Amino acid sequence: MKECLICRAPLKLIKFKCADGHVCKSCYEKVSLNFTQTIKTKTKAELLETLETAKKEQLNDEFEITRKINQLIFFDDRNQQICLPNHKKYTKKKLNAEVYSFSEILNCQIVEEQVERVVKKKKQQLGSIKVVLTFRNNERDIWLLPNFINRDSMTYKTMSSLANNIVLEVIKSKEVVVGY
Repeated sequence: MKECLICRAPLKLIKFKCADGHVCKSCYEKVSLNFTQTIKTKTKAELLETLETAKKEQLNDEFEITRKINQLIFFDDRNQQICLPNHKKYTKKKLNAEVYSFSEILNCQIVEEQVERVVKKKKQQLGSIKVVLTFRNNERDIWLLPNFINRDSMTYKTMSSLANNIVLEVIKSKEVVVGY
């Protein structure tokens, strides 16, 4: 009797053909993305890759927002995860949303750049602000003020306060895992 390439269950009357053999209806539903694609020409390796991608997306779907800071960062305290929506406005480039475990966080810090320039015939202190999140495998920037603006302005002060809130919340989340 033939068996499913994915789960090794014995195949009955209903089976679906792929390049390397057959899969059962349950596995076909997963690898065909809820019956939206055909698998006739796909190899076992391609089917397993599709299955793995679907599992990762399912984990992202299970993210439950318990806290958030604007649309910059979301926290899931129940599953101990953070989500970076990665809007182009805040990352300077188009990225997909990313979910990280609290235990993956290594560091979170504010990076402020400051310059002195003459603006409208007046010497001004200008600055930009970003929060840098360091994880085990990579680093992500959340730009709050990507362009230099006057450091005495209300916008600068508000974004500086927001940056401090992000750092405090991330450190608080990290401490939950470590158990301080």
